[in-house]
Amino acid sequence: MIYKITFLILILISNINARTIEEIKESGNIIIAIYENFPPYSFIEDGVEKGIDIDLGKEIASSLGVKPIWYWTGSDENLEDDLRNVIWKGHIIHKTKADVMLRVPYDYEFIRQKDKTTGALSNELVVMKAPYHAENWVIATDKSKIEKLNSLAQFKYNTVGVELDTLPDAHLTSSFQGQLRPNVKHYVSIETAIKDLKDKKLSAVAGLKSQLEYLLDFNKNQDKYFMSEKIDYVTSKWDIGIAVRHDFRALGYKIEGFIDQYHKDDTLKNIFKKYNVTYESPIVLKN
Repeated sequence: MIYKITFLILILISNINARTIEEIKESGNIIIAIYENFPPYSFIEDGVEKGIDIDLGKEIASSLGVKPIWYWTGSDENLEDDLRNVIWKGHIIHKTKADVMLRVPYDYEFIRQKDKTTGALSNELVVMKAPYHAENWVIATDKSKIEKLNSLAQFKYNTVGVELDTLPDAHLTSSFQGQLRPNVKHYVSIETAIKDLKDKKLSAVAGLKSQLEYLLDFNKNQDKYFMSEKIDYVTSKWDIGIAVRHDFRALGYKIEGFIDQYHKDDTLKNIFKKYNVTYESPIVLKN
């Protein structure tokens, strides 16, 4: 059965204010927001929810003694819009909010941003906590075309696929005074770009390391593909965590405790391993 949230369920279990831990336990469910069509993090395959964040959400729900209800959401124009629609304001139509959102960039400076007009904190209704993974922008190449990526200048003569409106898209199209632009091929989804890479229609694809590893089954195909450690001149590594409403910090602290345990007992490492993705410990835990 797919626990995909419906309007009726939302009306029954959603409140104007954030739910307390006691209310979540009494309801027997926790509403977890995840991004739709986003392998290997959260996606539906053969009618079944799968992915790293799905498995993590199940662990969190189990630790609370409840079942997860998935609040599938698309990606808006920016993170602020995502958090507003999912966490602190609610859906534009039925105003439903998730109890917690996964795969949120853990960025203290973002939370401290102020509105230029009023001087008030722009994101004061959201709390980011519990980093559980370090994400990274990288480039994967077809070794038969680019055996090893030494410089972005190699894309003056080789094609590279990017998903539209991503950081690699902006960076590659503007690098070397736009000289790479003719060889930067745009795709609506990274999956389509990877398909063209496999079909020898591209020399490389730039994207999230976890996605490239999963979609290329990279650990088993390192003889076919090269993967860079980063993308030159891009701040390409950041932590991923959770978000809750500011008046729901208790749940944030509770989940933070669970995730701390998942680090210690290798639960997170094993979840990533299940999807053939390399687990990278959050940057904040290394400092």
